[in-house]
Amino acid sequence: MAAKKEDFGQQQKLLNTELREDKFHRVYLLCGEQAYLRLQNRDRVRSALLGDGDEMNVSVYTGMDVTAREVIDQAQTLPFFADRRVIILENSVFFSKKASVESDALADFIPEIPESASLIFVEESPDKRKKLYRAIQKNGFILNCEDLPPRMLGQWTRGLFKKAGLTIDGPVLDRFLETVGEDMMNIISESDKLIGYCMGRESVTADDISAVCCPQLKDRVFEMITAVSRRQKQKALSIYMDLIALRTPAQVILTLLQREYSRLLQIRELRKAGESGEEIAKRTGLSAWIIKKNYMPVIGKMDAGRLEKSLQYCLQADQDYKSGKIDAGIVVEMTIIRLCG
Repeated sequence: MAAKKEDFGQQQKLLNTELREDKFHRVYLLCGEQAYLRLQNRDRVRSALLGDGDEMNVSVYTGMDVTAREVIDQAQTLPFFADRRVIILENSVFFSKKASVESDALADFIPEIPESASLIFVEESPDKRKKLYRAIQKNGFILNCEDLPPRMLGQWTRGLFKKAGLTIDGPVLDRFLETVGEDMMNIISESDKLIGYCMGRESVTADDISAVCCPQLKDRVFEMITAVSRRQKQKALSIYMDLIALRTPAQVILTLLQREYSRLLQIRELRKAGESGEEIAKRTGLSAWIIKKNYMPVIGKMDAGRLEKSLQYCLQADQDYKSGKIDAGIVVEMTIIRLCG
């Protein structure tokens, strides 16, 4: 069964236990937005399946240059002085829209994979409607490597600094994650920079983060929303032009605007219902500190009606762009002006 975001930890523990006890599946699908978790689990599964087997029993296919027949032939070839052959398919053609025939052919083979072979699919966002996905779900193991819950992500990040002999307290840790985002690959990269900068010290400060770490795109988008909430049209447009100058696609900015206005409405409704800050954080997947620092000030300046209207503006802009009525760049600029109005 595929893991939901909220039970990733449970599914990860199950996978770890099965690998430790040599309980293997014929097929695995490691998917989700967190590349770090996908690749970490790919290597872990690969190592467990091979055991003491030679690397010559591993076949790796990346991208589109592979057919179902090739994969099937590899799976039906006996391993060389080992228990099994391992076939790894990363971002493969089989989950693309252009290869339905090939994908279905491989799906039909999934229940027939011999005991001497295991397939490992590594995909960022597989189409769950495909026959192949359903075949893997029924006959194998799917681990959905989505964003970790805030508490788990915080513990993992704190561990990176602890290994380097540095402490990072709660508010500073929140500031770090707010700045660098939730992508674990980027967290590793930015923490390495910060660790080097703080060498010889015992702890990390907020000033260190400001000096070293690169703010993520969504932070600039939220800064733009804050300007909109204060009806600071020129500032909002200036931030938008900065993002365009950095070659940020206009449609990406529009998507983030929609997401943030949806979150603002959700947080406002939860707060109105009397939910605690901790419960709101749990329900939204955001840290309580970020909600208090970023979202609450905007909610204080925009009532529910204005938030709903803002979200509708973004949804209409998205529809106009996708229908070809107007260029993405122009529609985002017009939307920002409407939002400030």
